[in-house]
Amino acid sequence: MARVFSFFSPEVQQDPYPQYAKARAEEPVFFCEDLGMWVATRQADVAAILRDTDRFSSRLTTMSVKEPPPEVVAVLRRGFPRTTSIIHLDPPEHTSVRRKMNAAFTAERIASMEGAISTLANQLVASFEADGRAELMARFCSPLPVAVIAGILGVSPADAGKFGQWADDAARLLMSGHLPTDAWVRAAESVVTMQHHLAGLLSARSTTPADDLLTVLVQAATDPSGQLDMAKAVSYATAFVFAGHKTTTDLLGNGVHLLLLHPDRLAALARDPSLAAAVVEETLRRDCPVPGTTRVASVDVTIGDVTIPKGARVFALLGSANHDEAVFEAPSRFEPGRPDGGEHLAFGRGVHFCLGAPLARLQGRVALSVLTQRLQGLRLAGDRPVQFRQVTMFRGPVSLDVAWDVSGQGASA
Repeated sequence: MARVFSFFSPEVQQDPYPQYAKARAEEPVFFCEDLGMWVATRQADVAAILRDTDRFSSRLTTMSVKEPPPEVVAVLRRGFPRTTSIIHLDPPEHTSVRRKMNAAFTAERIASMEGAISTLANQLVASFEADGRAELMARFCSPLPVAVIAGILGVSPADAGKFGQWADDAARLLMSGHLPTDAWVRAAESVVTMQHHLAGLLSARSTTPADDLLTVLVQAATDPSGQLDMAKAVSYATAFVFAGHKTTTDLLGNGVHLLLLHPDRLAALARDPSLAAAVVEETLRRDCPVPGTTRVASVDVTIGDVTIPKGARVFALLGSANHDEAVFEAPSRFEPGRPDGGEHLAFGRGVHFCLGAPLARLQGRVALSVLTQRLQGLRLAGDRPVQFRQVTMFRGPVSLDVAWDVSGQGASA
């Protein structure tokens, strides 16, 4: 019997956690008409699904909730054909590709980026610090990860800004079930533009390699005979633009929002920047920037008393798993440093554990430290509640209007 679980209702988008709790208690595995997928809500089930690559495949799991209209299909045909990216591969193919990409995300390489990320974060804050007020998603939370992932890819700083908008449009295109046709078409046009831009960069790397991720992706998409599969290379690059920007943008937005809702935690971090790592980890658990990830059942699978048929898509609800009362004490409480915090699934589990997790953690730690050190008296501006995007793959504020004390202005901003 299908349960009514409206992921796209404004109430659920604003605060999904009461609905998640009800599902965990009453029907932890259910079929959701909104998504056309089965949904798993408990931590143990979600972790088991993510680890079980034999029965739960990652292939063809990222697609629109609804079938795109003909106008959108016509636009997408002008781009590159849909092919597998690293997040859509199963072992052993995934193992081989992942090994090549690991070279761009070694611990030493990530650690060496801290100084540059700190400099960039301080430059961004300096551009609006004297104003006493800013919309942080546009001025800080988005530009920082865009610049960082662009640098890793090997994209010029002049082009970096384009990738932020393209990633936003890709998020709207994928896993959005409520877009008007004209907005859907615009998002598709943006994604096709990004594909062709990436193809040009990848083509250049195929003849002139560099020490960057684009070169690694060219190598990963080149067969033993030396033939480059451009569609595959573009798919790999698109996934990194998409994930490297959106997830960290929403991590930063959610972290700032949670701190502003908990002034005691904000004040503690302002006094002691070493607390930033714990704040990032609790943000990942408390308000996971990726609410869920999809798998496809390779065989009939029984979870509890529910049988998921072969070929059905399954939405592993990370945001619910991270609030499972069986694992986390008082899960709705924002408690940096909590002893059970390490059990969260924000970066997944198993072979698809997020490749960029150390980079996301580093950016979160640096960004929250810089913001709380430089913007004294940081607070929400205005009376309107923060609104969240209505998509299933990402959870983060649409905008985040904040104010702070500027010398001579006091707290009147």
